[in-house]
Amino acid sequence: MSEELKPLYDKEVKCPICANSYSTKKVRSRFVRVEKTESDFFTHYKEMRLNPTIYEASVCPKCGYAFSDAFSPNFPPGTIERIKAQITVNWKERCFSGERTIEEAIDVYKLAILSASLKEEKNVVIAGLCLKLSWLCRMIDDGIQERRFMKLSLEKYKNSFIESDYVGTQLTEMRLIYLIGELSRRVGNCEEAVKNFSKVIHHKNRSLESRLVEMAREQWYLIRETNKAASRINVI
Repeated sequence: MSEELKPLYDKEVKCPICANSYSTKKVRSRFVRVEKTESDFFTHYKEMRLNPTIYEASVCPKCGYAFSDAFSPNFPPGTIERIKAQITVNWKERCFSGERTIEEAIDVYKLAILSASLKEEKNVVIAGLCLKLSWLCRMIDDGIQERRFMKLSLEKYKNSFIESDYVGTQLTEMRLIYLIGELSRRVGNCEEAVKNFSKVIHHKNRSLESRLVEMAREQWYLIRETNKAASRINVI
């Protein structure tokens, strides 16, 4: 089979920490087949192994630094030394350059979150990594870890909104507010969820992102119906 016909291809990467060159797998876009998308944007694909999320981050096999295209190329003073002291000195060479299992992808994302934190990446970048890691945990039915990383994602998205560090990224304000609402709903904070869904529904740009408004209405309605059902049970 020619390289062009293979769903996975090798992308050459140079580690910004140790300058080591290595390859990492990516999914060719023409092989990506979406089946459905959940309310927190977790996407199901017809072929699980061709889920682009699995291959979003790469790991340097030599020093252990993990990163994605969302990372800034800039390193604040002292962060490279911090990464070497907390990741590289403890790193035992391991290669993630081949086809990955979900479990391997989870390990990669944990390394990427640690790397991003030590590098002082924007809240919005770390939030995205945590959210995608929660999706991977959902794929293997690990509800405890899914909830853990969803809570971390929610915290970082809230900080991103406060600090406006999402500005200049592909994440719009409306989508960010919706995500804060939906993640709040999923972790059990319905009051916070309703408040943010209301912000989406009445947002000044609601005509530009009508699908988000529709999703916010659907989730607000779901909360209302769930609360009604809970009230009936309490009365009984």
